[in-house]
Amino acid sequence: MSQHPSQPKVPPNEPSRLAALLAFELLDTPAEAMFDNITALAAQICNTPIALISLVDAERQWFKSRVGLGASETPRELAFCAHAINRDELFEVENALFDPRFSEHPQVNNAPDIRFYAGMPLSDGHGHNLGTLCVIDRQPRQLNEQQRQSLKMLAQQTVQLFELRLQARQQREQAALQQAMLGSAGTAVLVVDPDGLIQQVSPGVTALLGYNAPDLIGRPLDLLLCQDDHQPTKRTSSTSTFHANGQSQLHEVQVRHGAGQSIPVLCNFSPICMEGGSDLGYLCVVHDLSYREEALQRLQRLAAQLPGMVYQFQLFEDGRSCFPYASQGIEMIYGLTPDEVHESASEAFARIYPEDFNSVSASIVESAASLDVWHQEYRVSHPSRGVIWVEGRAAPQRRSDGSILWHGFISDITERKHLERVKNEFVSTVSHELRTPLTSITGSLGLINGGALGAVPDSIKEMLAIAEGNSRRLRQLIDDLLDMDKLIAGKMPFNLQPIKLNDLLAECDASHQGFAHQLDVNLLHTDCPDLFVLADLQRLQQVLSNLLSNALKFSPVHGTVRLYSEFEHDRVRILVSDQGPGIPAEFSARIFEKFSQVDSSDRRKKGGTGLGLAISKELIERMDGSIGFVSDAQNGSIFWVELPLHRVNDAE
Repeated sequence: MSQHPSQPKVPPNEPSRLAALLAFELLDTPAEAMFDNITALAAQICNTPIALISLVDAERQWFKSRVGLGASETPRELAFCAHAINRDELFEVENALFDPRFSEHPQVNNAPDIRFYAGMPLSDGHGHNLGTLCVIDRQPRQLNEQQRQSLKMLAQQTVQLFELRLQARQQREQAALQQAMLGSAGTAVLVVDPDGLIQQVSPGVTALLGYNAPDLIGRPLDLLLCQDDHQPTKRTSSTSTFHANGQSQLHEVQVRHGAGQSIPVLCNFSPICMEGGSDLGYLCVVHDLSYREEALQRLQRLAAQLPGMVYQFQLFEDGRSCFPYASQGIEMIYGLTPDEVHESASEAFARIYPEDFNSVSASIVESAASLDVWHQEYRVSHPSRGVIWVEGRAAPQRRSDGSILWHGFISDITERKHLERVKNEFVSTVSHELRTPLTSITGSLGLINGGALGAVPDSIKEMLAIAEGNSRRLRQLIDDLLDMDKLIAGKMPFNLQPIKLNDLLAECDASHQGFAHQLDVNLLHTDCPDLFVLADLQRLQQVLSNLLSNALKFSPVHGTVRLYSEFEHDRVRILVSDQGPGIPAEFSARIFEKFSQVDSSDRRKKGGTGLGLAISKELIERMDGSIGFVSDAQNGSIFWVELPLHRVNDAE
């Protein structure tokens, strides 16, 4: 079906044009005098009985203002203006009866009997013709050049009124929002003009400053400032002082309360400026600081009851550091007062024991980089107490200025360190004293049970076997205790050398096949590529033996334990998997601690000292390796050891 000659075309930018029209929020609004004046003037200048401000939306043309016409809108397909919005200049029809686009138009052949039409597009300046300012006559005619120019200027003025109307609406909404914000502000907010006179206040001034809001309007801001903190020489001194650079500033000042006393407040002064730089005044937000003194006193009372030092430590980007807050406990830790470290922490660092200084400094740098909790045990040379042991723990926080602020505490652990040393010395002494006679007892029982002294009577054979087994377990406990003692004291030697991985795993597999057969468990070993690891052979065998023994002990009958390896780049991972019950989630965090056992009762089915994994962890870490595990109640556990790969070519 072909388009009727009078059917107007749709502009190519129709979607954005409609969006621009809706943005002005004009459609279906009441009549407004400023637009009615435009249409009246257009009709008078052009000497026409009808003048319209027409807005063309998706389906109609709607008249924002009309002179000489009763209808408020018409369908878009009948609108002369729908043709006009496709042009950027005046659209003029001298005699619609003789124009093929409009000769059959119902508004031409019937009321209002249109003969002449002239419509100037209303352009928003971004290529969107929103509608027209048009004049209509019932007689054929033409506009003269002066009338055409006048109609063009009136159209431009109409669009400017659209924009001003929208801006005025937005400003009213913004003012209403600001008034709502001002009225709901929980603190005191004051609007001050360039002369320092208060123009608006929030209800919060009553609760904070003790004044009725209306009583402050028109009064100088200086009257609220206490003379001790601010002595104005003229009425505008407060604003000029606070805004010497024209930027927002924070000031802690004393303000005179309505009841007469002074209260500490934090004033945030922000300039109110137009785009051209015109100064309209200042926004002053007043925050009560009275609570801060109360909170500080509460903190000091609490800190006084805590053993040690509560503090904040701040490290700046340029390397400076200080303690913004330190409790009185700093005297027991460093022999200093809070004032001595408030601006610089150098005095506190000077008290750190020389041998521990580098490790403490490095731990602070690491915590600052990762934002992980800082935790360190170190010694302090106290001026009156001598060398003491302390333990510090603090949580870091990155601040907007780039510095790091730690919140934490430091406690004296000298007594704990002394008890640990006494305990370790006791364990070491007892273990050494028991080792020799226990070795003799175990050997003797082995000879007797082996028949070296003749056949063992059946009546005592079982008892002797139990005695031999218990003596061997006791010997294992002593060996583990001595190993742990050496590790703690740093006296265990390590001979790091290249070890062929496949040979190591094959040897571990062979040495545990007997134990696996005894428990009716399958032990499988997977060959690996021709790789070398850098480790101490004896210590690594000790670790793998512990992992394999545990896996075999906790595997079900006919279960399978696998010994295999994986490698990536410069690291090798040796893995031992089992099909046992897995590690309980509540025990996972403590599995590598000393004397930790899943079942520590005296009725447990699996033997052990609870030191094997703790010793294994220490040994592996001393060889620049790591140890860990993954566990699943359905699929058992996998313990792994990761060590550096040794490249033979690099060594050569």
